[in-house]
Amino acid sequence: MFRAALAGLLALGASCALAVAPAAAAPAEDPDPLLVHIDTISPVLPRSGDVEIAGTVTNTSDDTFTRINVHAFASQSPILESALLAVATTIAPTASVGERVIVPGTFDTIDVLAPGESADFSDSVPVELLGIPDQAGVYWIGVHALGDGAVPRDQVADGRARTFIPARPEGDARQEASVVLSLRGRVWYDDEGRIGGTDRWARRLEEGGTLDSVLNMADSAGGAAYSWLVDPAVLVALKRLSYGNPTRDITPDPSVPDQQPTPTPTDGETSEGETPSLAPPATEPGASTDEDAELTAAATAWLARFQALVGTEPVLTLPFGDLDVSAAVRHDPDRYTQALSRSTQVMALLGLPSRLAVAPDDGLLSPEALAATPPEALVMLGDNAFALPPDSPSSVVRLLGHKVVVTSTGAEAGGPGPTAASDPLALRQRLLSEAALHAVHDDTAPVIVKLPTVWRGEDAASFFTDLEQPWLDLVPVAEVADRSATGVPASSLVYTDTDVQAELGAAGFVAARRATDRATLLEQVLTLQTTIETQVGDEAMVTLSAQHRAAPRLAALAAGRIDDALRADLGKIQIEAPTRVTLSSDSGPLGATLVNGLDQPVTVRVDALTDSDLTVTGAGERTLGPEARSVVRLEAATTQPGLHNLRLAVMSTDGVPLGSTDELPVRAARVSALIWIMMGAGGLVLFGMIGYRLPGQIRARRRELAAREHGDDEGDEPEPTDAHQTGSDPRDTGPGDARLFPERP
Repeated sequence: MFRAALAGLLALGASCALAVAPAAAAPAEDPDPLLVHIDTISPVLPRSGDVEIAGTVTNTSDDTFTRINVHAFASQSPILESALLAVATTIAPTASVGERVIVPGTFDTIDVLAPGESADFSDSVPVELLGIPDQAGVYWIGVHALGDGAVPRDQVADGRARTFIPARPEGDARQEASVVLSLRGRVWYDDEGRIGGTDRWARRLEEGGTLDSVLNMADSAGGAAYSWLVDPAVLVALKRLSYGNPTRDITPDPSVPDQQPTPTPTDGETSEGETPSLAPPATEPGASTDEDAELTAAATAWLARFQALVGTEPVLTLPFGDLDVSAAVRHDPDRYTQALSRSTQVMALLGLPSRLAVAPDDGLLSPEALAATPPEALVMLGDNAFALPPDSPSSVVRLLGHKVVVTSTGAEAGGPGPTAASDPLALRQRLLSEAALHAVHDDTAPVIVKLPTVWRGEDAASFFTDLEQPWLDLVPVAEVADRSATGVPASSLVYTDTDVQAELGAAGFVAARRATDRATLLEQVLTLQTTIETQVGDEAMVTLSAQHRAAPRLAALAAGRIDDALRADLGKIQIEAPTRVTLSSDSGPLGATLVNGLDQPVTVRVDALTDSDLTVTGAGERTLGPEARSVVRLEAATTQPGLHNLRLAVMSTDGVPLGSTDELPVRAARVSALIWIMMGAGGLVLFGMIGYRLPGQIRARRRELAAREHGDDEGDEPEPTDAHQTGSDPRDTGPGDARLFPERP
């Protein structure tokens, strides 16, 4: 394997590199009290004349330094291989790599430097005093600062800085190089859908910040060719910041006919065809601070400047969010397709010419991911992705049916410490050194370098100026990609188990899928068409960025927060049922209240879930206005008396639960039948008693009337006391019978 073989070569080369020059600076355990930075240097060793070195010295100690001499040094043996150049970057900053030049007039002196203060220095050293032989290759060059402080002056440097410098290649051969300016980085959204980390964005946009510096670098190119490699998610973030960083919203999409249009923005009209995910917010922004206003202005100015710099040259466009392509193909292949599509859409909406590109930051791509990449996409892989660096005169190979541009991971690694590897000057000198080594070996393959977005706070405006060398031609990487390719076997592409383990895990993709599915459900519920799916798609996609490989759990949690926020929105659509219902018969009405707590109209369905003995009708679709309430009238019926459980749930029109449910007990007494039975039984008893008593009452009444009539006809005849005397039936016990009821004296 190339990476394993290279490690062995580097280890071997390290011992050789340490023997390049005699000791000039002893190792030091503590950090240097003086921080030295090289701001400018002659980019290439001249065959005659002076080498110019200038920069700053900063006193980082608590002691005052005096009589600080800044001496140049250089190595006397060339580095002739790229692999050994890579070894050289790993050598400790305190290691000896060259002799100091101490000839008077060749070094600068700083008289006094108090704690925390900085001072400029400038050295001009005749090339012959550096002791560099007249031989092509790459050499060490740098400066040592020695002064009087708490420790008296000795031969150990109190501060140092170093880089590489190539000797000018011999002959008339010309070397090509492609410089790719990258615009990529982590993008976060907060719980409400705003761009997170606005303080960091403000620092990046301010003068000297990373986003400002990359534009300065492009500005300094003049007529020199370079290429842009852009993550559209960064542009979307800047666009949203330019609109005041609005929250996620569910307002109607103004591009859909017959829907409420988006208000006209205060800073200009929306571009034709622009979707609301890139358009100004549909609602008036809230109160903002001065910092918010400054950030809005800075983002607006940056975008205008970037668009002017791009012009008509196609921008190499990464999958949206700088997607971890290898992980996506492994865990969620559809997400790769979506990321490519969204990138194309965003660039079109911004009016920027683009060409899809797949260029992992670490230069590595799994074979499965390469196979899944559209053939029209420009693929850039590092030379570390191969078992051995491909031998292609065009730096383009054909692999697994794709043309692949091979970049120089060595040149991308930058320069040696103690200066930051990604310092613009360090990167420029490494690029020139790699190109010079190609020329040493008559290798005409272009050196292709993807520069980082994050600069270490240094001014990058002069980067291209010193790349203008008579032996070096800068060409766009797209031009290189269109050249003929050298075929290489699929087995030459190396992707190890360690590389797989470095990918984002399945958990992040599951969390992102939940969030986007929830957004789809919310869109289905909203009566009017919105852009919530696009907004949440952007938010979820950036959590799957390869930039989050160092903290995958935080990325998955961010996707989970999106899902929680959308679940809370859906939970604002609620059903409220009464505490209990009693049916006075085997059927009857009941009601519930449907509540829409959202500020947009919704169309939902109410489902009634019961046991098999209770039937509820009347549920179905309902449309509610913003923040409205509506009574849902239902009809319940059962053939079984007793207690039944009824569960009401709010669903989408497709039957997906939204989260809100309510339960109520329904008691069916069937009291109607019992009442009629009791009334019927009572009626029978009543009429039976009437039939039994009525004839006797009639006969008694008749005898009473007859007796009265007889008494009137006989005068004072005494009333008989014996039945035989009257001739009446002794069993007659009517009310007029004197034997049973004799008169009292």
